[in-house]
Amino acid sequence: MPDDDIRELFLTFEETLNLELTKFLNTNKCSMEIFLCLIKTIVAYLVFMIVGTNLLGMVMRGLIQSYRKNDVGDLTLIEDITSSKSIITTVFFLLVSSLYFIALYHYWNIGIVTAAAIVMLARLPDLLLEMKTGEKLTSKNMTKRPIDVFLTILSWAALPLIWYSVCYF
Repeated sequence: MPDDDIRELFLTFEETLNLELTKFLNTNKCSMEIFLCLIKTIVAYLVFMIVGTNLLGMVMRGLIQSYRKNDVGDLTLIEDITSSKSIITTVFFLLVSSLYFIALYHYWNIGIVTAAAIVMLARLPDLLLEMKTGEKLTSKNMTKRPIDVFLTILSWAALPLIWYSVCYF
């Protein structure tokens, strides 16, 4: 009889240990999934910033005249947008931008496409100001209009959209 009680106690202990171990592993698995989702979100955001900014810059510089300040401080035209080279480059990068969005939709989902478009759109006022003034933007010469603040907030708001689209959509 005492052996049966010990055996039953041991089995109860073993079941409890297995249950707790299972809970622990499931909790860590969930934590790892959340961590990987956060890493994917940050990487996707950085990729959208780099790719979106460059694609937007290539298209917009072909549509609107760009200037650069020379040594004296006068604005000089960078490139004539009516030249055939400029038109071909603009059309090519417009097609590449379209393919970029189509690929995002095809391989992921509409949430990712929306986030990429938001990040790209948020860069537009800064790019237009750079093209107009011929200077790179810094925190000192950056305008702080309401549209700039709104688009900066919108750019950061793309992070939860990316997170949801990558992890739960």
